[in-house]
Amino acid sequence: MDQLENILEQFNDIDTERTFDDNDISKDSVFAIFAYLLPVLFFLPYVCDKNSAYCKFHSNQSFLWLVTLIVISILCGIIGIIPVIGFIVMRLLFPITILAVDVAFIIGSLKGKAYRLPFVGSLFNVF
Repeated sequence: MDQLENILEQFNDIDTERTFDDNDISKDSVFAIFAYLLPVLFFLPYVCDKNSAYCKFHSNQSFLWLVTLIVISILCGIIGIIPVIGFIVMRLLFPITILAVDVAFIIGSLKGKAYRLPFVGSLFNVF
C-alpha cells in the first residue's frame, strides 16, 4: 500500500492541496466521487460550492478526465479495427486503465489530496 501511495504522490499538487479547507473535504467529497465515477457530472462539485478550492479543483480534474476519456475512446476505436490488438486494448487495457484512474482520483478526493491527471491535469482550468 505504501508503494501505491508513493506512486500517487508523484501526481499530487501540494500547493493546490494547501488551499483545501478540511470542512469542504468532509462535506463535498461525495460529490467529487460522483464526478469521477460519472465524468459527465463534472460540474457537480462546483455547483455544490462555487467558492471552494476543493470543489473547483475536482470539477476541473473530472472535466479533464471526461475529455481524456473521449479522446482515448476515439483512439481505441481506431485501434479496435486491428483484430487481436484491438480486442486486447478494448476489452482489457482500456477498462482496467479507467478503473485504476477512477480509484486513484477517488482515494485522492477522500484524503483531501490534489491528484492531477498525468500529462493534461494542469493544461487549463474551466472553473
